[in-house]
Amino acid sequence: MTLIKNFYAFFKNTVKLEKKIVPKSSLQAKESLFCSNYWKNNTLKPLNKNYVSLHSELNGINHFFITGANPKLMDSSFMNLGLTPREMIKLTDFEFKRIKPTEKNTIAYRCIGEKPDFFSEYKLYRKRLDIKKGDVINMREYAYATPDIAYAKRYLTNNKGILYEIEIPKASKVSISGAEIVFPRSSNFECVGIKQTKTADEDFQIIKLRYIQP
Repeated sequence: MTLIKNFYAFFKNTVKLEKKIVPKSSLQAKESLFCSNYWKNNTLKPLNKNYVSLHSELNGINHFFITGANPKLMDSSFMNLGLTPREMIKLTDFEFKRIKPTEKNTIAYRCIGEKPDFFSEYKLYRKRLDIKKGDVINMREYAYATPDIAYAKRYLTNNKGILYEIEIPKASKVSISGAEIVFPRSSNFECVGIKQTKTADEDFQIIKLRYIQP
């Protein structure tokens, strides 16, 4: 908690500095969550870690991106962090720019359990099933994955659904903590292969993706 408070204080001071550097008339300066002006000018110093501070908490706000939850709740305090979802997003997007890039190519797995037609995510689920090689998909949330395929398969519904096999190129800025990998929100992935796995115990589609570095 102390680490988060210190980082939050640093972020507020940086925002004050940004207002002095970037004209208020610039829409990009008002809207940007990535502090691109600092990054281009090398004002931001890289962090000596390969994960974002809120790595474990981001899954709690992913419904804002996936199901379009009430936007008014974006400015309500979340859990016991003392931060609103909007503040969590700003802090995290800012920090994704500063974490250490990966040192080697990595394979990670992400599973989506089969969705019944009455689920709000059903249309998106069906769209993913119809993906073709060469298509690029955008994961609007902070997408979680793992290098442990057995762990990923726990999220299949009765061993049915989608298993993403994701190539993460060297020098990618993704958050790695323990057996979890989190991608920046709105990350893009190219489909490089599709395979159906169907046995007496399993029935899911393997979609091979390649992470597109921003």
